[in-house]
Amino acid sequence: MSDKQAEPISLTERIEVVDVLRGLAVCGILIGNMQWNSGYGLMPPAIEQLTPLSDRVTHYLVHVLVEGKFYSIFSFLFGFGFALQIARASERGDAKASVFRRRLFWLLIIGLIHAFVWAGDILSVYALMGFVLLLFRRKSDESLLKWTAILIAVPVVTYILLYVLFVSFVPADTAAQIDAAQAEMWRHEVELIPNSGFLAITTGYNLEMLAGRWIALIVQMRLPKILAMFLLGFYAYRQGFLQHPLDHREFIRKVLVYGLTLGVILNVLFAWFAHSEADFPPSLNGFIGVVTYAVGVPAMALGVIALIVTLWQTAAWRKVLGAFAPVGRMALTNYLTQTVVSMFIFYGWGLGYYGKVGPLYATLLALAIFAVQIVTSTIWLKYFAYGPVEWIWRQLTYKRSLEIRQPRINYP
Repeated sequence: MSDKQAEPISLTERIEVVDVLRGLAVCGILIGNMQWNSGYGLMPPAIEQLTPLSDRVTHYLVHVLVEGKFYSIFSFLFGFGFALQIARASERGDAKASVFRRRLFWLLIIGLIHAFVWAGDILSVYALMGFVLLLFRRKSDESLLKWTAILIAVPVVTYILLYVLFVSFVPADTAAQIDAAQAEMWRHEVELIPNSGFLAITTGYNLEMLAGRWIALIVQMRLPKILAMFLLGFYAYRQGFLQHPLDHREFIRKVLVYGLTLGVILNVLFAWFAHSEADFPPSLNGFIGVVTYAVGVPAMALGVIALIVTLWQTAAWRKVLGAFAPVGRMALTNYLTQTVVSMFIFYGWGLGYYGKVGPLYATLLALAIFAVQIVTSTIWLKYFAYGPVEWIWRQLTYKRSLEIRQPRINYP
């Protein structure tokens, strides 16, 4: 079939609760990223203990309630969207899913451009893992769940191996050397970032951080975690959980109760014992963190999804949650905008507040930025069909010009 038959999803075809969830995920991702953009997330634990109690409590709560949960929700929705794209490709007779492949390619390009400016980019990771996801498009539902369980277990097994290797072969004073190197790196960043221009940060610091970022993605086994959530979103589409939630009320209720209960318990343990999702050098506390993160983060993410889907069934909550939908429809534009705003606040070519803002004010800043994005997204979508970056992405994907303005309605 010709690509000319492929069309972007129309407004009437959109599942609004999916846009709400995507908007909520964008908010959570911003709160999490702000801890790192401000520099606090890179602060050595010994220095962190000297910060105000309000910042330490906020950082703990971000650990419990935010870290990992919202990128997991976004990953779930990516898998859900993938399933929708594959279904549409099948209807067109496009067995190779060529439109989706092209969509991934251009997402990768956008992500690489973004990564050149900010090392924390997730778009390029999603695009690359999306190509892996294509290998699962003909798997049975049972196989999808089995692979999800395997992928969730991979970080735990890997960390055990790392711990054994570290204890067996690495000198005893290596951990102290790593801690000292991290403290030195922190002092260097606090001096460099708020006092450097755009080119100096982009071509120097950012490239070094980008290499470290990909090493961390591999060491922390973030890629299997992302793919696991992709597969759960794929499975959810096949089952119709978000398309027809009333048909699955009992199952969604169980996911809500068990997901949130298990998620809260395990994430409290994760935040108490671990500094990150896979502490390095490996330690017993780090192992507890890896186990609780591997199970607790997907559990809480699914519990939050189930909660939002349940609340969405009531008119009062639909009005409240509907505010997130415009942000979700422009998720790519808003995500990239968050990077620009955050860099302006913290980097030397802007206000230079890197290392000077703790988690409490970083979180308040994130909420303020998101509140502005709710307003701007709502106004934009009154006049335009897509966000600006979404419009460019769709034109590249479908290889033709698309009208960005909302169609006029001629009343009789």
